[in-house]
Amino acid sequence: MTMDLQKSHVFNIREFGAKGNGESLDTASVQSAIDACHKAGGGVVYCQPGGYLIGSIELKSNVTLYLEGGAKLLASTVRAHYQPVDIHGFPGNELNYIREHMIWARNAHNVGIAGCGAVDGSGDRFFGEPGWMDSNFRKIKDWRPMQLVAFIDCQDVTLQGVTFQNAPGWTIWPVGCERVLIHGIRILNDRQGPNTDGIDPDCCQGVIISDCHFDVGDDCIAVKSGTEKFPTVRACEDIVVTNCVMKTPCCAIRIGFEGDGPIRNCSFSNLVMTETRTGIAVMVPRVPELLINHGTPIENISFSNITMDLVCPLFFHVGDDAVSPGMIRNVSLANIRGYARRASYVGGSRTIPIEGLRLSGIDLSVSGEMDDEFAHEVPYPYRVWDYYNKKGIPHALYLRHVRDLAMADVRLRWGQTQGPWRSALKIEESEGIRMMNLSASGCDGSPSAPAVHLNQVQRATMTGCQALPGTGPFLRVEGERSEGISLMHSDLSASRGVDVCGNVPAAVVFQTGNQE
Repeated sequence: MTMDLQKSHVFNIREFGAKGNGESLDTASVQSAIDACHKAGGGVVYCQPGGYLIGSIELKSNVTLYLEGGAKLLASTVRAHYQPVDIHGFPGNELNYIREHMIWARNAHNVGIAGCGAVDGSGDRFFGEPGWMDSNFRKIKDWRPMQLVAFIDCQDVTLQGVTFQNAPGWTIWPVGCERVLIHGIRILNDRQGPNTDGIDPDCCQGVIISDCHFDVGDDCIAVKSGTEKFPTVRACEDIVVTNCVMKTPCCAIRIGFEGDGPIRNCSFSNLVMTETRTGIAVMVPRVPELLINHGTPIENISFSNITMDLVCPLFFHVGDDAVSPGMIRNVSLANIRGYARRASYVGGSRTIPIEGLRLSGIDLSVSGEMDDEFAHEVPYPYRVWDYYNKKGIPHALYLRHVRDLAMADVRLRWGQTQGPWRSALKIEESEGIRMMNLSASGCDGSPSAPAVHLNQVQRATMTGCQALPGTGPFLRVEGERSEGISLMHSDLSASRGVDVCGNVPAAVVFQTGNQE
């Protein structure tokens, strides 16, 4: 990124006493330049090449912090160099949410960070050996600034061009903000750094994240609705993420899990996810001790044009104890291609099914090793963190407690597998299913496993489906509550046809039509 500094009101931090030698503390000089720029009505605070050691600095309205190529802001590791910030700041809030940040702003407008330089959070100096919470993440030595860059209740925030690296916690946290533009930045963190998320929009409206590169230790982008931080409920809405490359040992995209406020009207497109555990996670738990009192209402979310090479493509989860208005509703996934080494899980709860899910243009190849823990039954409730600690579910795509599901042009294939993998698609305890042009097979290592397994499913229509070579039964239906299931105009010639278990009522009708 370039900026015509001759046409801006420029405040060079060197002229305010900054040394830029990477050893002298330059916090006061940088803050003095910001304050002077703000007082003058706004402009650019300019950092020429050099290393600037700082603690907390506060950005203010109409100020852009511009880092020239070769300029680096380096985070101090001395806690006394940081200013504690009370995120809540309103009467009657009994929460203790006071954090320190390297760069922060509150109630500012037209504020941002730009340039070709870097912000370095010194995370490696806050971390010790692996073993944090009995995981592979590195232990926290003593203390750390939890969010490297925080914008609190700000409007018109811009981050452009800069590299943010080595964060000791979340990297960029816009909370309660309106109109946030993040373009062309890089976030590079220790993959063993605990909580080293990339960007976490929280209770924000109007966020655009584009053309960014993530290689982090926790979620690349986590959309949250921690509305307990505010005196009134705030939605996290109107979020656009596009044209990004993502790498993480956690989730590339996570929606929900933290907060009770609504998350809605979000679009994620043109993404590449590699060297990643979970591609897309949409999560609605109820955790009162974390002030998640009912679970996040999540609706009107679209994912499209995504390439994956990772462990788990999809993980959608509604907790068994979640209550209304917590939900997942009206989510679409289109044109997703990739390779996976675990099942995709889409599970509502017995009282809150996932509704209005649309899958189209999905082509996934699943390979890897599977154990036999869930070979015969997937336990309910299915706990979020159990999934991450086990080899998983033995079906390429597993859905449970889903209502109004439409699938079109979905292909589920098997690569090299070991262990008791089963069906390409298994659906349980669901209703209102429409499938068109599904291509699938059972796993080669389990010849009796059907390509598609329906258990306790009502009102399911399958049209134009194809059994891939090597399929045993293409469709198996079981469960005394299964009814209204039809299979029409499909090519099952590479399979053994349809398998109906004895406990299915006579009301189930197969209209096979031109089945070959």
